[in-house]
Amino acid sequence: MENEKRHIWILIAIALVFCAVLIGYNLFFVKEPQAIVIETDIVDSDTEQSLEEGYIIPTAKVNINTASVEQLDEELDGIGPSLAQRIVSYRDENGPFTDIEQIKNVSGIGDKKFEAIKDHITVS
Repeated sequence: MENEKRHIWILIAIALVFCAVLIGYNLFFVKEPQAIVIETDIVDSDTEQSLEEGYIIPTAKVNINTASVEQLDEELDGIGPSLAQRIVSYRDENGPFTDIEQIKNVSGIGDKKFEAIKDHITVS
């Protein structure tokens, strides 16, 4: 019986030493995981031009029939608050646009500005 107790205490001591070694190893030798950052040099021509000119590339087309003044101003390059207001006013007075080219009827939007925004607008 005395011999059995001694064996139990020896096993407990070994287990405690093993736990202490594991804790010490984790504290001093295991490094915390770091975030993986992947950088790429792949840039398409639209992104490259926009980055060079300081433009923000819209992620989705803006529906000129439903967009607010703020949305037109913020999401379309070259459309400021006053031009955005003219677009909304034109839409309110004449009804919804049926084709994106109708936006050229708004005062201040000519061929050059239309070419700059045509890929970023929709009427659907």
